[in-house]
Amino acid sequence: MGIIEKQATKNAIYSYLGAGLGFVTVMWLSHLLAPAQNGVLRILVAYAALFAQFANLGFTAVTNRFFPYFRNKDNGHNGFLFYALLVSGIGFALCCIVFYYLQPTLIAHNVGKSPLFITYLFYLLPLTFFTIFFNVLDSYLRAGYNSVIGSFSKEFLQRVLILVVLTAYFFEVINFNILILLYIVATCLPTLLLLGYIIKNNEWHIQPVRGFVSKELRTQMLKLGMYSIITGGAGAIILNIDAVMINWILGEEKTGVYGVAFYFGTIILIPARSLYRIMSSMVAEAFKTNDIPQIKIMYHKSCNSQLTIGLLLFVGIYANIDNIMQLIPPEYAAGKSVILILSIGYLVEMATGINQLIIANSKYFRYDTFIVLSMMAVVIIANMIFIPIYGIMGSAIATAITGIYGNAMRYLLLYNKYQMQPYTATTLQLIGIGLLAYLPSYFMPYLNNLYVDIIIRSTIVAGVFIVFMLKLELSPEINSKVRKIVNRFSPVKI
Repeated sequence: MGIIEKQATKNAIYSYLGAGLGFVTVMWLSHLLAPAQNGVLRILVAYAALFAQFANLGFTAVTNRFFPYFRNKDNGHNGFLFYALLVSGIGFALCCIVFYYLQPTLIAHNVGKSPLFITYLFYLLPLTFFTIFFNVLDSYLRAGYNSVIGSFSKEFLQRVLILVVLTAYFFEVINFNILILLYIVATCLPTLLLLGYIIKNNEWHIQPVRGFVSKELRTQMLKLGMYSIITGGAGAIILNIDAVMINWILGEEKTGVYGVAFYFGTIILIPARSLYRIMSSMVAEAFKTNDIPQIKIMYHKSCNSQLTIGLLLFVGIYANIDNIMQLIPPEYAAGKSVILILSIGYLVEMATGINQLIIANSKYFRYDTFIVLSMMAVVIIANMIFIPIYGIMGSAIATAITGIYGNAMRYLLLYNKYQMQPYTATTLQLIGIGLLAYLPSYFMPYLNNLYVDIIIRSTIVAGVFIVFMLKLELSPEINSKVRKIVNRFSPVKI
């Protein structure tokens, strides 16, 4: 667990630095750009993520699960990177063919409500290309227990570059056309950084080792890859269909409003992303040796730690929701309900820990395919029902319902197949502490100064939560880190 904690801490640092930069970016975007202009950025990224996931041909899951069998640095990991690049290259070629035939349909669906998207549609393929190969190189590094460079480049560096672009736009050095171009460039550069890092650290091994991939291993990889095409593709639809369907039904202006609100909801997931980056390879290694007790420990600790941090973030957002809405222009006011609903859904996801990682690396990975397909059906149907009725809030409801349903199914599967039950009385105590931490904020009057109110309100929420958490010893891993930080900078030892 030392490797997990060390890299998860570094990932978390870059993720939260990135979250801070992301906060500034979203605030600035909401003031610099019209909702429709924000919308086109959100739509381009959503479509690129969809295309990239399908074009990967399931190889990210293959990397997570089977890289331990190839791991041999002295022998160039038996040419694993060659297979990853080859499969993804074929996937991108197929993606180009699909895009060629799909382009008229995209134009027809968006020409009325999303003219900006049509104007910048030609950026979609290069953005997809770099998204595909970032995922390939990042998963390769993570499988080799090096997850930090990916976090640094995507969560931190990319956002710094985007802020530089926005600064140039603010001072009218560039126009909106150049802003879009440089935004895409900033999004693509992390891929080149990973490539340079791999070459510099002598991990660029693209010579396959003849005879290493046995018929049995190849069959297992192909089976997992085929299932993962379905699972990964459906998962990408689940994650991005909200922006696509809002754009189709309501137009790019509403998509821009939703995109700004969506950012605040996803803040809760930041710790999970950090943990997933390193634990995917650890879980795969444990399954390789059939170390089920260790997997149960990781599952329990991930649920406990993620729920603790998720609750603190959720309560902080909920307590400051009116302050958040004052920070962005009035035309984004409809995003308030979106933030709250998404936050609830993502808090449930945090509380379920690494359930999907465990299933994806187990012999029951096929079951997750059926779970994800059913989730895709739920999210599409729910969006079709709720968006016409509730607008962008309807899409948030659909996303939250889908996430809660999917995680409930995964919980039941792990309980049924492995008797894994990560929740205890501690779980209820943590929820109780979250409620207690919110109460002072509920009764606290709003101060005249917005920024002072945010600081004081957030400090009270965090203070109450942390004091009770430390006092009751509910999360040993987090308690230990908090004590180290406090004891290092405070004369009062705890």
